[in-house]
Amino acid sequence: MELTLPQRIYLLSAYDPDKADFTATGLQFRGQRLRAAAFAVLVTDGLVRTDGKKAWRLAEKAPRDTFLHGVWDELPADKAQGWLRLVHNKAHTAETPVREQLREAGYVEEPHGHRLNPLAKHKGAPSDTGGLLALRERTRGPVLADALPEQVPDEDVTLAVLCAEGGTGALFTGKEQKAHKETLKRFGAHFDARVPGLRAALLTSILSARSVGGGWS
Repeated sequence: MELTLPQRIYLLSAYDPDKADFTATGLQFRGQRLRAAAFAVLVTDGLVRTDGKKAWRLAEKAPRDTFLHGVWDELPADKAQGWLRLVHNKAHTAETPVREQLREAGYVEEPHGHRLNPLAKHKGAPSDTGGLLALRERTRGPVLADALPEQVPDEDVTLAVLCAEGGTGALFTGKEQKAHKETLKRFGAHFDARVPGLRAALLTSILSARSVGGGWS
């Protein structure tokens, strides 16, 4: 199974290498990242179009992935909707379907104590820790090496940008983000040229969720 961009965002933003486990840390921002990743794929694949402020669905064949299909299907073909609304309003519903996809595919093990702890469903050890760590290093490496975004695959640029936005420590520590601020800025500009307006909406959504404490799916 080839992982979708939202699935990789989940693995990168939910896994804590120090604890060697998935955690509920940063949960209130995870859904926004997953939806932003979905829209990034849909725009790149030509299934959604944007003018930088709003987006609308194109009358094309629906994506096969169930999560991408669900996000795509929310958009009417004849009416554009603002990026912020699309990223933010249903963020609390995004984690569960992506996490379940990964569990069904065997990438995430069923957590213990699910019925006793409401946060346990957001946890569960990875079945392939080595593969996950390799994904982390492949995504982190170009930023930490201050590579030019043009030298990095677009999907890896997208992963780094969506995980770094908002400075919540999903993939890079605060110290790393500060030390490589200019590199992340270049990565962000490269992403914006391909999917204008989406990153700004993600940041606004994260800041809004942070101010009110966020929510859980």
